[in-house]
Amino acid sequence: MNKRFLLLMALLASSAFAQQNTDISAEQFTSGDANGTLSALGRQAAASGKRLVVTAPQHWHAQIAAKIRAGGNADVVLKDGFYETVLVRIEDKAAEPARPEPKPEATVKAEPKPAPPPARANTQPAPPPPPRVTEAPAPAPVVERAPQTPPPAAAPAASPPPAPVEAAPEAAPIPAAAATEAPAATVDPSAPVMLQAAEPGDTDPVRSTLEKRYNEGKRITELLETSALRRGDLIYTAKGAAVVVRREGSRLLRFWLVGALNLNQIGIGSDGVNKYKVLSGKLE
Repeated sequence: MNKRFLLLMALLASSAFAQQNTDISAEQFTSGDANGTLSALGRQAAASGKRLVVTAPQHWHAQIAAKIRAGGNADVVLKDGFYETVLVRIEDKAAEPARPEPKPEATVKAEPKPAPPPARANTQPAPPPPPRVTEAPAPAPVVERAPQTPPPAAAPAASPPPAPVEAAPEAAPIPAAAATEAPAATVDPSAPVMLQAAEPGDTDPVRSTLEKRYNEGKRITELLETSALRRGDLIYTAKGAAVVVRREGSRLLRFWLVGALNLNQIGIGSDGVNKYKVLSGKLE
C-alpha cells in the first residue's frame, strides 16, 4: 500500500513539474499527504537548475521549505498568501547580464620638448682690476669735552586713585519646585489600544481598498459585532474600519466588524501589519 502511494505521489509530482504549477489544499498539507509531492518538486528543481516560487500563508513557510529541501537543495522563493493553500510555480532562474570587457586605455606618447638654445659665449676680454694703493692711517684727533652735570630727576607723577569696585548682584534664589525636574513620563505597554470599527460608506475609498484586498474586489454585505468574534478569526484593520475573515469548513466568510475592540488584550495576537488573530473566544 505504501509503495503504491509513493509511486502515485511521484507520478503526480512529475506531472505537476511538467505543468509548471502545483496546487495543494490545506487538508493535503496539514495531513502530510503532500510531503512526497513537495520533496519530488525540490529534487527535480535541483536537478534541472530551476527555482520554485511558493505562495502560501506565512506561518507555513518554514515547514514548506524543509519538505522541499528534503528532496534536494533547490532554490526556493517564499511569498505570503492570503488563502490557506499552497501554490508552487516553477520558473527559470534569471541569467546574470554579461559584464562588458574593459577597454584598453589609450596610450599617449609625450612629445619631447625642444631643448633651449645654447647661451652665447662672451668673446670680449674682461677689464683688468685697478691697482691697490696702500696708505698709512692718519691719527685720530683728540677732542676735550667739558664735564656735564646730570639733569635733575623728574618728580614721579601722582597715580590716580583706584576706581571703586562694585559688588556683583546676588543671584536670585531658585525656588525648590523649579530646582527639581519632573520625571519623564512612562508608557504602559499593557495600555489598551482601542479600535472603533464601523461599516464604511459606499463611496468611501477605504471600503473599495479592503474589498479589493481581502474579497477579490467583491462587495462585503454582512456585519459582525465584536462580541460575536470566534477563536481563529482574522481581523484586517484600516482607517476606522476592519474586515473579519472566518473559515467555515472549506469556505471563507467576510464581515465588516462593528463596535469597539481592545487590540492589546491577551485574547488577540498580532499576526503582521494591521493583521490580528483571535486566540480566545472570551474577549474584553
